[in-house]
Amino acid sequence: MKRWKRLYGMSATFVCPYCLRTLPISESTVEHEPPRSRQYELGRSKTMLACKRCNNQKGALTAAEYAEWKRLEFIRNGGLSR
Repeated sequence: MKRWKRLYGMSATFVCPYCLRTLPISESTVEHEPPRSRQYELGRSKTMLACKRCNNQKGALTAAEYAEWKRLEFIRNGGLSR
């Protein structure tokens, strides 16, 4: 287990900035914005916590690109009509 997860303890929680779910810190990953693979073109990075599902889904997209992808996915899936 990562040192920072041990420091905060397994009972601590966080809110994923992408899906807004409150999760235990043990289900978090370190998110780089912009993604590490694109830092050479987009500049310096900051880090934050994100849930594993969102971080894996986001891949090499920036936060803005991921938000647009989620919006389009929502529309493709019928929006609120389901």
